[in-house]
Amino acid sequence: ESAANLPILTVRLSATQDLSTQYDLLEQLLKKPIERVDGVARVDLAGVEPREVRILLDAGRIAAHGVDVRALVNLLERSNFSVSAGQISDQGQRLLVRPLGEFKTLDQLRDLVISGELRLRDVASIEMISPDLTTRRRLDGRPAVGFDVFKSSQSNVVEVADRVLDVIERARTLPQMQGITIFVIENQATSIRRSLADVGEAGLLGALFAIIVLYAFMRHWPTTLSVSLAVPVSLLVTLAAMYFLDMSLNVMSMMGMMLAVGMLVDNAVVVTESVFKQRQLMPDRPIEATLAGVREVGVATLAGTATSVVVFLPILFGDLNEMTVFLVHVAIPIVVAMIASLVVAQTLIPMLTARVAPPPVNHSRWITRLQDQYVSALRWLLGRRRRAASLLGGLIGLTAALLVLSAQFDGKLLKIDMFPQDAGRMLVVDYRINGSHPIERVEAAVRRIEGYFESRRDELGIESIYSRFDSESANSVLVLRSEDREGLSATEVISRASQAMPEIVIGKPSFSFDESAMSAGLTLQLSGESTERLAEISTELERELRSIPGLETVRSLARDGDSEVQIAVDRARAAALGVDPQQVAMSVAAALRGDRLREFRGSERELTMRLAFRANDRQTLEDLLALPIYLPGGERVTLGSIATLSVQRAPRSIERIDRLTTVVRERVEQRLASYRLPPGYTWKFGRGVEQQDDTAFMMQLNLLLAIAIIYLVMAALFESALLPLSIISSIALAVIGVLWTLFITRTTLTFMALIGIQILMGVVVNIGIVLVAHINDLRKAGLERHAAILQAGRDRLRPILMTTLTTVLGLAPLALGESQLAVGTVGPSYAPMARAIMGGLAFGAIMSLFFVPALYVWLDDAAAAAARMLARTRPGSAAGTTRSPNPSATEP
Repeated sequence: ESAANLPILTVRLSATQDLSTQYDLLEQLLKKPIERVDGVARVDLAGVEPREVRILLDAGRIAAHGVDVRALVNLLERSNFSVSAGQISDQGQRLLVRPLGEFKTLDQLRDLVISGELRLRDVASIEMISPDLTTRRRLDGRPAVGFDVFKSSQSNVVEVADRVLDVIERARTLPQMQGITIFVIENQATSIRRSLADVGEAGLLGALFAIIVLYAFMRHWPTTLSVSLAVPVSLLVTLAAMYFLDMSLNVMSMMGMMLAVGMLVDNAVVVTESVFKQRQLMPDRPIEATLAGVREVGVATLAGTATSVVVFLPILFGDLNEMTVFLVHVAIPIVVAMIASLVVAQTLIPMLTARVAPPPVNHSRWITRLQDQYVSALRWLLGRRRRAASLLGGLIGLTAALLVLSAQFDGKLLKIDMFPQDAGRMLVVDYRINGSHPIERVEAAVRRIEGYFESRRDELGIESIYSRFDSESANSVLVLRSEDREGLSATEVISRASQAMPEIVIGKPSFSFDESAMSAGLTLQLSGESTERLAEISTELERELRSIPGLETVRSLARDGDSEVQIAVDRARAAALGVDPQQVAMSVAAALRGDRLREFRGSERELTMRLAFRANDRQTLEDLLALPIYLPGGERVTLGSIATLSVQRAPRSIERIDRLTTVVRERVEQRLASYRLPPGYTWKFGRGVEQQDDTAFMMQLNLLLAIAIIYLVMAALFESALLPLSIISSIALAVIGVLWTLFITRTTLTFMALIGIQILMGVVVNIGIVLVAHINDLRKAGLERHAAILQAGRDRLRPILMTTLTTVLGLAPLALGESQLAVGTVGPSYAPMARAIMGGLAFGAIMSLFFVPALYVWLDDAAAAAARMLARTRPGSAAGTTRSPNPSATEP
């Protein structure tokens, strides 16, 4: 169920008196005022029904007077009408003619003549009653009424919810509403506001951390402020673009801008570093030095921005599903902001730096020492190729071992759950009622479970208990206090409450989870010819699956059939009397359920009018057997004379079986593969699993397409098919960092973490691009390869560290917080995404500083060897006389 189909407000009312008869009051004071609110599509009121007119027949009098019930129904229909009979002209006016025959009062209905002197009041009582509720509700132990508010498609959730809450607050003060408690269980606006506040706060903290990092490296306020200016300018451009694209500023778009904050200074840092380096070489020519500095890193910044942008192309132009629609709103702000940051870095930043005195050369001694140590370590690694290869191979091997062991031990090392279920601050107890029971018996079971939670309300941090039940099902919703108010986590509440939850005879209560599209449990579906056999198989499979380690909950939805009265009409006897079996069925339906007639137009509203037998005339099988059936000639016989009654078990209801949470899917498939189903019976995963598979496949495909696009962009920019592979290695190193970060922090690898990896790919390759582009520039200037690599490492260490730290620290508030994306009222946590980007970028940056140059050397040597081999095979070339096309490409 998508968030668009969820109510924006879920409200419950309770009172000491019974609210089930107060429909008119609640409609007048709450339902209609809320429906008039701009942006409200509808209001569903449950637990209370409008009054209706009941014509309750007396079976004895009907029999005594020989009244045909079907004929009486037709008479009531003919006597209650209002039709248009056309128009007439009178004194030049066209007037509508409408014959009226509607009942206006109950006395008119009572005085309806059936035949002769017999009136309707003589064989029936006419009452205005509130219909019996088939579904009952309780809030904190008292009878309750619920209403859900839905918004129209184009309305803003927060604005509509606020307007509705204003109406509710005004209703609380009315004298008629005194003694009625109004409790808002769910409010989408609250979760959206909280998510927006979390993202906004994290963005501000991230921007502050970025400025601190920039100053720590530059120790020069004018330069720091110039570089920091790239953030607000780029975000303003993004907001303008969103306005013209008709995009709303929502949680997802704010998330995109927040993720971009740490990356927006990357281009500005690289350009500023290059400009000030040239300014130190040409202190008397600031304009020329600035232009030279911008040209020097022009390709690197362009390539870096291009790779950050192209990773989102598969999302923006690929197939749309629920996940990619979400990602589009995240991707567009990032793409626009990154492009804006490139323009700012190429124009505004050089203009400012040209007019600002460069920082002193020896302004950061610790950076100089760090550069010396890095160059020394890099020189050592480049001189020991085998050790470098061994280190890289060992790192890959350890990561592979982590994944294998995680799969072997049910995710105890690295837990992988693409769509984890999250109960949020609301837990649902499903009673799993077996069969059908009198609603009073179900209510007794509900009271028993409610009493258990009521006795532990303070211990478990329960704020409210809301229950809904009917004759076949029941559930209780536990609204928990927020963890900020010393409340327990939902997982802790489930663990504590499950240990001592009382048993009930008619069911098996257990906690269940919200099954939205974002977090649906793993379900299986059985299909076959016999429902009885399906029920047996489902029970067997439930026992089989319960034995699989790692499964948290296994339950079957194969319900026992309800007890029912089956009526078998003696067709020969009925045919002899001229009775149609369909007439028998309609007579029974009228006796038990009642016939719905035309609406009764009262003074204030239209009321449902229904004809039925009195309750005490339809309570037993004997009453049903005595039901009169009228023959075509006017005679009557009883139902018992032409039919037999028997109490049988109804067919079983088979929906889907084995709803599982926190499950090792592969083991389930293995167990089911070894289970031999009878011929003609099959199983498959449920719709939620198929949706998750499609989404996971789409994410993986997008990741592969993004890598391919990044490679093509770099191959075009560097005019080489091999060298971009050394830059692509940054992605592999970053992914290794993501996996180990999630393992160390005990964070689940979710689809949000996959989103983090996709964003990370476009960021981490900037490190390799900056290094390789500078190496190529230095080699073109005449430096030997080894010296060019070491010099490029020294020159680019500081901007790489600055951009990495600004991005990492910018995400720290989200990574350490518990904020969630607002999808309805419960959404996935931001933390896995933020931690994936932080860990992957930090680890990828450190490893790339060493292994990208090493891979560059290996690939450059391979390219030179391939060129020499190609030259030898050309006609007329002497073996061994061809020189390398790049003399500097030899190993130092």
